[in-house]
Amino acid sequence: MLDKKLMESAWQEIDSIRDELLRARDEIEPDHPRYKSLLNFKQYLTLRSKDRTKLQETLSLLSLSSLGRSYAHVAGSIDTLYDQICSSLCRDELSAEEMASFHHLTIPEAIGLSFKNSKALFGGKVSKKLSKQSTAIMLTLPSHSVDNKGELIHNLADSGINVFRINTAHDSQAIWKAMADVIATINEQREENNKIKIFADLAGPKIRTGKIRRLDLPVVIGSNKYEKDVHIFSGKMITTRAETIDPQTRKKIPARIAVGKKFFKKLHKESSFRVVDSNKKKALITISEIHDGYITGVINKRVYLNESAKLRHNHHQGSILNIEKQIDPIRLFKGDLLVITERDMEGRSVLFDENKNVLKSALISCSFHGIISYIKIGAQVFIDDGKIGLKVIDKSDHSIICKVTFAKVNGKLLKEEKGINFPDTYIKTAALTKRDRENMLAVIGFADHLSISFCQNAKDVRDLQKLLTQNGCDDIGIIAKIETKQAIANMPEILEQLLACKKSGVMIARGDLAIEVGFKNMGSIQEALLDICSAAHMPVIWATQVLENQMKTNLPSRAEVTDAAMGGRAECVMLNKGAFATDTIGILKHILHDMHSIFKKNRQLLKKEVLW
Repeated sequence: MLDKKLMESAWQEIDSIRDELLRARDEIEPDHPRYKSLLNFKQYLTLRSKDRTKLQETLSLLSLSSLGRSYAHVAGSIDTLYDQICSSLCRDELSAEEMASFHHLTIPEAIGLSFKNSKALFGGKVSKKLSKQSTAIMLTLPSHSVDNKGELIHNLADSGINVFRINTAHDSQAIWKAMADVIATINEQREENNKIKIFADLAGPKIRTGKIRRLDLPVVIGSNKYEKDVHIFSGKMITTRAETIDPQTRKKIPARIAVGKKFFKKLHKESSFRVVDSNKKKALITISEIHDGYITGVINKRVYLNESAKLRHNHHQGSILNIEKQIDPIRLFKGDLLVITERDMEGRSVLFDENKNVLKSALISCSFHGIISYIKIGAQVFIDDGKIGLKVIDKSDHSIICKVTFAKVNGKLLKEEKGINFPDTYIKTAALTKRDRENMLAVIGFADHLSISFCQNAKDVRDLQKLLTQNGCDDIGIIAKIETKQAIANMPEILEQLLACKKSGVMIARGDLAIEVGFKNMGSIQEALLDICSAAHMPVIWATQVLENQMKTNLPSRAEVTDAAMGGRAECVMLNKGAFATDTIGILKHILHDMHSIFKKNRQLLKKEVLW
């Protein structure tokens, strides 16, 4: 039985909301290029300016829409509710003339706009079906992708990539152009709506750790747990160095030993020679393969090699040549002190006197000169994606003294070129650096979209718009990367400025953002970002660590599969580079297909939004 008292209460509040939405219309110029999207966006902000959860409960009791999925078409949903309640109360419904005079988006129009904006950035066919949802896949290209005439790029394209990301923080302009040339060749064979897009990611003012001094320390080779490959070279041009990781493929590059020519010539397949290290410990290297220019062997124990280390093969002796200088190991433990300076100084580990008393604390420089003036005592600092947490306890003109508040139990090595985050500090700097402006000129000939890394306000968007217009390229899409607290607070002005662009979108860059806002807050914040972008019909890229284990090891974790499924609500999901990219693309496509076949957004509570 219809509860007329409850229905009357709902009608009064819906009527009041309609008046608020009409007033929001007066804030917008009617000749705005994306008038209807901007209007809906303003009406969404009006809707979220108050707590509407009591109304939602009332609507649920009446089996009516609770507005939890109304963000892309706020006024259209409100008007539909208004008519439904008026019909039940035997009151006059809105006339067609009234509806037309409001200039509101209908629900089908809103869905069509969202798909149209997504297609402009990521390609594909436009679908206006309510049940149809699609998510593009973006992948970051490694520098070696241009090898063998771009064979890797061809394979990735065949796997189903919609967008390739070129990260201008790495590689060179020549490599970026080579990547783009391969993609252009692929696109020649494709229809217009199936062409692969190129997303050039401008690096922005990323704050990183500086150089660390090199010392004459032994090179560590091998492991006490299992046998490891090692490459043996001959000649003075080769350095002896430890095992490394290829930054592009993330594959291990075996340790390398340089020996004299006479000793090298005595080595043959399946023979062995002994290593006596700087600590007089012994290990055995067994030759497994002979290559052109080097030999592969297997070492059975960990050794520490310097010029005093010796090699023994039958009756022949050899020496280790060209020991690579080692980075001073700055291992930080909870409670340690670290000086972060903006001066051009090499980092170093803590200095002790002969009685193990601290003479000087560990030190590292940072890449942003002038940052110290912004930082206050008590502020938090995070290094290396949050693996090291610190708190500022003192400062001088050019340095801050920090106490380590978080690190692994056995300590964490501080490395060069690692990101530094200051989540409690508002750093007043433009998102576009001088290097970004130079790189932009290098990529505008082939890029479909450009990103603004560390975008914090509308001015950052305007700066890139102006540059593109000056260079006759205002048809290039602009992507605002959201990765700071200031960006969260300024989302309304950022989105309004993006709506003034022909093509635009938002990337939820969850790596730096999680550190800025706190990992425990990321769940609710990424939901809020998806909602507000939906209200502006703004395409979203879901980025950072998507199926990361799968990309590196070909085995996804359960948590990251669930995360990838959540990413299906965005218009694009970004994968980073990795050794198992082709397999990962297949898994992601399967996850997205399954989610799009069954996914329905849960009803959401319209509490007052306080993030912006």
